[in-house]
Amino acid sequence: MAERQQPVPVTQRSRTAGPPPLKDALPRLAVLAAIWAVLAGLLLAAGEIVVHSAAITQFDQHTTRVVVSSRTAALSSVMKAVTWLGSWVAVLVAAAVIAVLVFTRRLPVLAAVVAVFAWAGEAGGVRIGKEVVMRHRPPEAIWLVRAHGWSFPSGHTASACLVFTVLAMCVTALARHRAARILGWLAAGLAIAATAFSRVELGVHWLTDVIAGVVFTAVWLTAIAISLGGRLRPPEPAVDGASGPGADAGRG
Repeated sequence: MAERQQPVPVTQRSRTAGPPPLKDALPRLAVLAAIWAVLAGLLLAAGEIVVHSAAITQFDQHTTRVVVSSRTAALSSVMKAVTWLGSWVAVLVAAAVIAVLVFTRRLPVLAAVVAVFAWAGEAGGVRIGKEVVMRHRPPEAIWLVRAHGWSFPSGHTASACLVFTVLAMCVTALARHRAARILGWLAAGLAIAATAFSRVELGVHWLTDVIAGVVFTAVWLTAIAISLGGRLRPPEPAVDGASGPGADAGRG
């Protein structure tokens, strides 16, 4: 008589199951869309306050004078390179990294969907903020690079915050050693801060522009991490059936 098959323990079943299907995350994505709408509204409100506050305007102008007066040729050359960390090139590199990790199954497919969702929220918030607030940039006479569009919030800074936070999350998900994870976050923070400073040093943004770009994107990504972070971990390898209970079931 064949042996009776033993039930697979709950812990083993959970390990053999793949990442949660995309449809299971749709309700959370809908909630995140509502959160984004609130954040976009707060960004617009902040922009109106910045534009119409004499104290903030004076603060920005004073900060810009101090930074511009402290320029050196070497520093400006470095900042012209650093500012590319917030450009479309950095976004494409991050997208390529995530695509490779998903293709090699180091990350679930949901990670790619969430990355696109995060980018759309960041880019959409920045675009709406610029078109509604319509804040003028610093005087063109102090620009060291060309800039287009309105000033608030800083698109380069927001993009750098998105790119390097997402890359740091990838390192956190994949790295085995705590030191590597810490270094990943430190490098991300340094890249974001350097990009933000470059926009002020190059004369194309006010300080409050870059602060708004960082805060909006950081809060948006935090909401995503809280809501979906547990679903973006790499899929665990399937448990070998030969080593679990009931492996010999049916062989009687």
